Amino acid sequence: MVHLCLGANPSDEQTVIHFTDDGGWCWFQDPRAIIHDDHLFIGSVKGNGEGEALIAVYDLESMKLVTQVVAHEKFDHDDHNSPAFHIRSDGSVLAMVARHSTEKFHYFRVSESDDYMQWSESVRVDHSTFLEKEEDKVTYMNLFPLSNEEKVYNFFRGVEFNPCFVTSVDDGLSWGEGTHFIQSEIKGRHRPYARYKGNGVDTIHVSFTDAHPRQFGNSLYYAAFRNGQFYRADGTLIKNLAADGPLKPSEAELVFKGSGKLGKGQWGSSAPESAWVSDVQYDESGYPHIAYSLYLSNEDLRYRVVSWDGERWNDREVAYAGACLYGNETSYTGLISLDPIDPSVAVISTEVDPRTGEFVSGHHEIYKARLGECDDASIIEWKPLTSDSSERNIRPIILRDGNRRVILWNRGRFDTYTDYDLSTVGVVEDVGVK
Repeated sequence: MVHLCLGANPSDEQTVIHFTDDGGWCWFQDPRAIIHDDHLFIGSVKGNGEGEALIAVYDLESMKLVTQVVAHEKFDHDDHNSPAFHIRSDGSVLAMVARHSTEKFHYFRVSESDDYMQWSESVRVDHSTFLEKEEDKVTYMNLFPLSNEEKVYNFFRGVEFNPCFVTSVDDGLSWGEGTHFIQSEIKGRHRPYARYKGNGVDTIHVSFTDAHPRQFGNSLYYAAFRNGQFYRADGTLIKNLAADGPLKPSEAELVFKGSGKLGKGQWGSSAPESAWVSDVQYDESGYPHIAYSLYLSNEDLRYRVVSWDGERWNDREVAYAGACLYGNETSYTGLISLDPIDPSVAVISTEVDPRTGEFVSGHHEIYKARLGECDDASIIEWKPLTSDSSERNIRPIILRDGNRRVILWNRGRFDTYTDYDLSTVGVVEDVGVK
């Protein structure tokens, strides 16, 4: 049975599908949903009760929910703890989870290769020898295989709140010692926020900030990580990780310059002109595209995209994001995401008219558009995927499986990252042969 949701725009000729109940996600773990073997795997965390981390498996042929597995019980009802997935070479699926900076562990379960209702017992991976300081904990799982290295990378926040990684040479069943990947340059204990995208063969694209936008007017940086070395978008070598140490913002490629001003570091405020990365994808030429939000005030945030065209970076404002989602996290937006095969296609969540910033309704809606390299918010034709919704529609992501495009988002109540009641809904599109 196909579950339908209210709020779809009839002119879209699309039906918003209800995929699964009672789970939300943050945006710093990936892939938090995948398509594999005509099945949709969705990771989330309950926003109430004991906060179980969940794995939903949805059959895209029969359009039915096959199963919803508990990846980890009593997982703090915190959307930062959502599972990330990796498709193993034997066709089984690995789901990885970690708590939000309260432990030195991550956990994983593996499905059967021919029965996605059957999953292994949870396995704990201990990072205590790598994370020597008491205050260093694990957050955010990001799983990306590189076939040329015959490794799977798991990027996470670890040493001194900085991005780190571990690797596996047996397709995710065991994990090596940690490596410090990116190092903050701001005095004190700060956390660069990173988003990653692997090409599956030899390269991890990464974009990151200086710190949390509460604490610093973030700029945005880019590097390609390949064969243990960091590169600029034009292929210029930056440095070798093993020989020269973790990448620092001043060494990476600057793609947006924030204010650089210190924030108050308090709930309810962000540093002026502070960027926060939302998504990273690459196009058929291997060129990176980075979507991000920019804080101007609690009532006015913007969506921007910066794209490499082979010679230069093209940075432009593409939409108004509206006000922050809630008062304590003033840089939280509904988010912007790009199509992983065609990054010129974007989806956003906003409560205002994306072109003008004028207030539209009391709830965030989902819009989709095709972006030109020089288009700005005033001329982009944002097509609504939802309208007149009675609940928020936030945090969209785009999945691709050949000609099939699946756009997912969270719908429901979202008060804080530990207090929400969300379902995963979305649309399935046939985009034709690219």
